[in-house]
Amino acid sequence: MRHNNSVRRPSLANSKITTDKTSSLSIGDSLRKAKTNLIFSRLLTGILLMLAVTVIFVAVYLGYAKPIWDYLLRVVS
Repeated sequence: MRHNNSVRRPSLANSKITTDKTSSLSIGDSLRKAKTNLIFSRLLTGILLMLAVTVIFVAVYLGYAKPIWDYLLRVVS
């Protein structure tokens, strides 16, 4: 029976994930980096979507979309 206080770990628990040749990140560091990139990507997508909706709304409100709408109606009919 073993009575030392050491904890057995599988060999994969201590593995490292390397993203490039110069850095050696742990699994937790890689997940935190991926989470940060995901949040940034979602924020950027949300901002661009809101900007597109605003541009469309302003174009319709100021009348810039009317010539495009008239052209599309002529082509369809």
